[in-house]
Amino acid sequence: MVMQDSRRSSAIGTVRGPGSPGGLVGVETPAWRTNGLVSAVLRATAVVLLLNFDQFPRLVGRGFLIAAVVLAVPLLLHEILRPATRARTMIFWTLVIFGVLAAPGILHPPETDYGRQKFLLLVTLTVFATLAVAVLRGRRDVEMFAAVFVLSGVVLAIATLNGDPQDGRADGFGSNPIWLARAIGGAFVALTWLYLQKRVAAWWAAGLAVLLGLGLLATGSRGPLLATVVALFVLVLAGFRLKIRRGRREWVGVGLMGALVATVVALPSILPPRVYALLTDPSEELFDTARAEMREVSVPMIAEHPGGVGYGNWGDYSGMLIHNYPHNLWLELPAEAGWLVGGAFILATVVVAAGLWRASRRDPVAGFVLAVLAFNVVAVSTSGDVNAGRPLFAALALGVLVLAGATLPAGVRARARRVRTPSGRGVAG
Repeated sequence: MVMQDSRRSSAIGTVRGPGSPGGLVGVETPAWRTNGLVSAVLRATAVVLLLNFDQFPRLVGRGFLIAAVVLAVPLLLHEILRPATRARTMIFWTLVIFGVLAAPGILHPPETDYGRQKFLLLVTLTVFATLAVAVLRGRRDVEMFAAVFVLSGVVLAIATLNGDPQDGRADGFGSNPIWLARAIGGAFVALTWLYLQKRVAAWWAAGLAVLLGLGLLATGSRGPLLATVVALFVLVLAGFRLKIRRGRREWVGVGLMGALVATVVALPSILPPRVYALLTDPSEELFDTARAEMREVSVPMIAEHPGGVGYGNWGDYSGMLIHNYPHNLWLELPAEAGWLVGGAFILATVVVAAGLWRASRRDPVAGFVLAVLAFNVVAVSTSGDVNAGRPLFAALALGVLVLAGATLPAGVRARARRVRTPSGRGVAG
């Protein structure tokens, strides 16, 4: 993959062309700063490893986790102690959210082995993976995070395509096809954003997109596929909200998405069997599957237990003993943690998403994070318990960083403060 030296991004410094007060033409073009590249790579790698370590073989994954912790701890401490940082704002709200999520488990400790393990992971690995997002200190780091996530997704896609499919579902390194599809789908969204930001050459983007798309389809996971489509739609909408001139790449992206939709509508049989079945008869997926039954038993459970049934107890109360959780985070939290906790988390997600939508008019990073958030909102609606939602928590944390102004250039942040501060009305321009 080639990270291009885009000279049109407003996020990075400028160099004068010949003829401006120091040259011949008088044109200023932004330039990519080369200092801090190693720092950006380390920060991005630490976050990506914490999110994707469990998609790799067990021993390799454990090594990745240890490496991520070793990288993230000193970087996080340094970021907290830095005078000019937005990290403390993000860390504060992260601790508030997880404090609310942990309250039911503290007041009523889990009674089952699964519940205790679930709660322990929530207050350790999941919290730490979310806090580690604070090491991404600006737009450059977010772009590098997207690039490293794409690299991780490409490796997983290659492993998936070389795997031995069972029941039409490839599992890569032996990982759950759903988690694998989430990692690959998220990489597809990140690649699309990098292409639109002119950080990846068109031919590289096309080749990697085909590889990631084939890997995603090979998993046979329909939820992550739907999440990817929704995220790309949000990414395009956010891109058209930017207060800058839209370039050719945005229209190329829209055209390719339209062509893809038309191809699928005209030739649905080219899709994998599970995806084809979903498109031709969605009623079966909605009403005749185990997930539909999980929804049916979860709704009365939520209504009957305002305080929740306790972490890890959903299986006992539902009667579906072969399942420990409802495979839907938006049902799991109200059912196990109660109305207040579930409602608070849903409200926090809506608030961050609304803020990112507004911010996407001036900050392209906001549009990317909004797309990642949309991807994970859909993804956690189809499978996994609360700890499988690490990418969702990370997206929310990154959204708080963006809303705090971490990814805006210093000049834009200063102008925004003058607009918000009454005392700035009389400052001469």
